[in-house]
Amino acid sequence: MSAVRVSIVIPNWNGLHLLQECLTALDGQVFTDFETIVVDNGSSDGSVAWLKQQAGRVRSILLDRNTGFPYAVNRGIEASEAEYVVLLNNDTIPDENWLKNLVDAMDENLQASFGACKILLHAPPHAIDSAGDGFDIKLGGFNIGAGDPADSHAEPCWVFGACAGAAIYRRSLFEQIGLFDEAFFLIFEDVDLSMRAQLAGHRCQYIPTAIVYHHRGASTASTSEEVLLRSWRNQIWVAINNLPPLLLLQWSFWFTIRLARLALYCVLAARHPDVEVIPFGKYWQTLRQALKGLRAARRASAARRTLGSWSLRQRFKSQPISPKPDGGRDRP
Repeated sequence: MSAVRVSIVIPNWNGLHLLQECLTALDGQVFTDFETIVVDNGSSDGSVAWLKQQAGRVRSILLDRNTGFPYAVNRGIEASEAEYVVLLNNDTIPDENWLKNLVDAMDENLQASFGACKILLHAPPHAIDSAGDGFDIKLGGFNIGAGDPADSHAEPCWVFGACAGAAIYRRSLFEQIGLFDEAFFLIFEDVDLSMRAQLAGHRCQYIPTAIVYHHRGASTASTSEEVLLRSWRNQIWVAINNLPPLLLLQWSFWFTIRLARLALYCVLAARHPDVEVIPFGKYWQTLRQALKGLRAARRASAARRTLGSWSLRQRFKSQPISPKPDGGRDRP
């Protein structure tokens, strides 16, 4: 039996200036039955030396290179033993009641296998960054409520998934569906895990009283060519690796339209030297690479699937929490 109820796993890569503020906020939590595990991805900014000085305050796992978000958090999850695993970005500042409200909500709702926080932008007026994750068959995964006022989305509800920048998971969820897919490296690995969880019959609850503030963009550059192409690839992986046949057919239709529009935009933009655009050939090459290994990935996903296309599609949208939600079932 674990000595604590919660293990908080924080990935870090050259984020010492952010990590110090995040850990200070954890020191002030009302709920104290937790441990903190920081997984450093080969930082060169002094993070490693500083973490070694924090022995007793945090457990550190020091990797020798940047292995990506899912690999790092997976090592933290494997090193933990608590009933609940909480993932937290190093560029977040949790409210003092954040962890208490997370644990209370999960204790009260045994149908939920994981939970999404209310993530607010750190910069005033603290608009919503994410109130859980949704999924759209035309566009893919998205942050619910992004840009809405901080006091909106105030009611708990079922959502498709949780942003892994601040989320809580029962250990039993990972034991059934596995950990994060390390091939993603960064971006949409949490949407992939949410999709696998939903297909296996698990539910995610949005917990609006679990509030964290996010320095968006402080730990990851979101506009580089590498990141944009990886995002493109990972969105494709989420769909083709997981969606049941009927939903995959629908997704393929809309994806073909998006692909044609992207090709047209790239061709037209290339005529204007002042417009920076990634050549369409790179998108096409990324698509071809994404399709490699498709058959094996879909077989693995299908083996855990308990929901069909219709039931899964209902879970793409937020739903009110009731004792036995329509289309739902008790936590496996």
